Amino acid sequence: MKNKTIAKVSLSVLTCAVLAGCGGGSSETDNAPTVSVSASVALKEGRSANIVATATDDKQIASYQWSQVSGPTLTLTNTTAATVGVTAPAVSSDSDAVLRVTVTDSAGQTASANVTVNVANNRLPAVTASFDSAAEKSNVTLTAVATDEDGDIVSYNWQQISGEPLTLTGADSAELSFVAPNVTVDTDLIFSVTVTDDDAETVTIVGAVTITPVLTTYTITGTVNETAFANAQVSGELAGQSFSVTADAEGAFSLPLTADDDETNLFASITVKQAADTGVEFYKFVPSITADSAQVAPLEKNNPVVQAVAASADDISNRVSINAVSTALYSLIIAANGGTAPENLDSFTLVEKAISPDELIEAAAVAQLVSQGGAFALPEGVTSILELLTNTETYNEYIAAAEAASPGIVTTTIDDIIADPELTEPVDETSLASIYFEVYPAANGFLSRGGNRFDFNSDGSGSETFSAGVHQFNWSLTDGKVQITYAESSGSTSFYAVGSGVLGLTQEQVDRLFAAGYFQVEVRQTPQNASMTRIIQGEKTDTYRIVSSVVRAMVPVTLPDSTVISTAPITLEVSKDALLRNADKLDDIKFTAAELSGDWVFEHYYFAGENGLGYANMFADVFAFNSDGTGSTVDTGKTFNWQLNDIGTVVVAFADGSSTEIIKLDQLDTDIQVFSASYDAQGNLVAADADYALKLDGSDFKTYNLSNIESRYWNTTINAWFKEAWNNDVLLWSEGINYFGWQLLASGEGYQMGSTVTAPPVFEPLFNARLAWETEDISDTVSVVNLNRSVCWDDQTQACTVRTWRLVKSGQGILGPRMYVLEVQRRRDSSTSPWAVQNGLGPRLNIYEEIAFEYWNDTAQTTNDATLATSQSLPAVASGKKQPAVRTILEPNIKVNLTQ
Repeated sequence: MKNKTIAKVSLSVLTCAVLAGCGGGSSETDNAPTVSVSASVALKEGRSANIVATATDDKQIASYQWSQVSGPTLTLTNTTAATVGVTAPAVSSDSDAVLRVTVTDSAGQTASANVTVNVANNRLPAVTASFDSAAEKSNVTLTAVATDEDGDIVSYNWQQISGEPLTLTGADSAELSFVAPNVTVDTDLIFSVTVTDDDAETVTIVGAVTITPVLTTYTITGTVNETAFANAQVSGELAGQSFSVTADAEGAFSLPLTADDDETNLFASITVKQAADTGVEFYKFVPSITADSAQVAPLEKNNPVVQAVAASADDISNRVSINAVSTALYSLIIAANGGTAPENLDSFTLVEKAISPDELIEAAAVAQLVSQGGAFALPEGVTSILELLTNTETYNEYIAAAEAASPGIVTTTIDDIIADPELTEPVDETSLASIYFEVYPAANGFLSRGGNRFDFNSDGSGSETFSAGVHQFNWSLTDGKVQITYAESSGSTSFYAVGSGVLGLTQEQVDRLFAAGYFQVEVRQTPQNASMTRIIQGEKTDTYRIVSSVVRAMVPVTLPDSTVISTAPITLEVSKDALLRNADKLDDIKFTAAELSGDWVFEHYYFAGENGLGYANMFADVFAFNSDGTGSTVDTGKTFNWQLNDIGTVVVAFADGSSTEIIKLDQLDTDIQVFSASYDAQGNLVAADADYALKLDGSDFKTYNLSNIESRYWNTTINAWFKEAWNNDVLLWSEGINYFGWQLLASGEGYQMGSTVTAPPVFEPLFNARLAWETEDISDTVSVVNLNRSVCWDDQTQACTVRTWRLVKSGQGILGPRMYVLEVQRRRDSSTSPWAVQNGLGPRLNIYEEIAFEYWNDTAQTTNDATLATSQSLPAVASGKKQPAVRTILEPNIKVNLTQ
């Protein structure tokens, strides 16, 4: 028996042969019997039949005997009867078996006859099945067609042999159905179908179904804004695939990119190579793209790429401009991301907020100069603009050479870029944020602090909210720029130290002020107007150049002799490059009600101190948020109701009618940056601030061991949040500015650290500010640490200056273990005096990381004069510093020009 196809065979009786026995005799003779049987019988292997012998005799048949003469062995039953049962064996091919029947009469005479049994080999079913390609997520049906020429089909059995396990329907029928899985590349799924006939013999067919991805096309169109890029090669990358086209003579291009229709990482990048010199390249990140309006289903297996339906330029939404500015941003993103391109939108937005606007605009000027070639071509040995812009040392050398060849060329090029609408992206009403928050480049592991809020209302009114008030303004769009005109009532107050030339004071006026006891004068600064030019429209953060006109006027001082000291108002033009976070794009990080339930550190405006001994400001406090919309503050004990508005702002309404609004601007792990604004009962802004916030994680000094060994201490890092304080993950010495903290020994003794004997790279700390510290339980669940910084003059067993820490969060920082503490410093004049919150040290959030003193030497570079004389009279800040390669900035972020 073989697994092959055979023709259908039926049992048939063909012809009969009659055989008779002979014998002599007289009339008394007993004749021999006669027997007849079919000459042949057809029988299919494994099947059974009865064969009947017919015998006659003139007296009586005494017996029958069946036996096999030849051929494959048959199974016989009832071999001594006239009817024998025959079962055919399994055979590999058609075969003949011969049976003989012998009859004996009563006289012992015999007769025999043979019958040939034609044993037919079973014919296997004929089976076909198609295994066609199918698109992912489509309904797929596989059909088997089976016939059996010598019998019947009794069953089907489908099985999946390889590939992602699927839910199969109809696995026991001729038709198998399933839903094709999601795939990103052509993927073979192997199936088998086994067909069984009525002889229990099977035929199995194996085949592959190729599942093809459904691809979506994203066509990016644009122009390379520089004549040197005519007929340039334009290449793009999306979802790990590369695509390329050639720009036309005007630098225009249309680049189709394709990706799986389930691809969520639609972060693309574009590189444009100058035809004449491949080292001159412009770049652009395209953080998110939109699919073309019309798509075609995927083609057959051998041509899986989806062809985009031809669309007019007006139908394509992914328009880009690739120029020196986009190239500068690209290079700085690469540098800030450790030398590699961000993998997705999240990693891009994480990095873009750390890009210095000063570095951006000056790098754009360098890219623009390089593209022009000639004296400003790529330096010898530098292979690309990207290499030039990401190598600080090479970049600085290029700047120096360019300025030597053409003094002022960088600043001039910057001005040209700012003035060119093709290089700076014009603002329209759809791309201008309704609210912007000013942020600053933050270091890795930190968030931005400080900055103003700009509201642009749809009716043309607006406001700029700063720490101590609000500037009201009107705004309009002119030639793609935001033009602001401030209301006359806008203004802010500050105090300037008296000095000759300050605000136009003469030496005589200074002498008279000093004589009358005036060492500061009040100054009123009133903004007049501002022009905002957008340099880059980012994913969440836009870069603007803001040029403002302000008037600074000293408030006249009337001396005791009635002499009035005054100066003429000064009009200034102030220019700065600013990072503005787009509040309209913060939906993915805005607060949720579920998130808020619990204890948080937020800021609000309140008076810190008892019995009037303190001061008011935006101070940190622990807010206990209940899920029912109520809550209370820990430090002030104020109850409140809270709710979330449509844009995710937490609105906290206190019982006295005052309120605080808190909006989330950024988040890094569980650290949060917020903008908080406090209002009085009449709805007037009292104060505002952009700073850290966090949810308490359960850390407490009851279980947290903050004691140091003698070689280590806690260094504050809250004020080292900005990018310039670090070289990658190395905290810079920066003339000792970043060296400040506390050593807390297990004995309860310790030191304030901030003074040095010598500076890096031979840094040696000076232990000249002793303190004592202790842990105090203020409740069953909360302990605080008191740093007793000074003792009272009248009782040296009592502390008169105490800094108190409450641990609100702990974890791992950039340098070592990190703790977040809510701290406040109080002091008193004597052991019997009341405590007062010390000015400038009201309740605030601080961050400390534990490091070794030797850290400063391990990370320092040798300076020419790093060692100072070992003297107790040294100033608190030493002069040594780590000296990384710092990018040259020729144009400061804030330029002040005296215009009147």
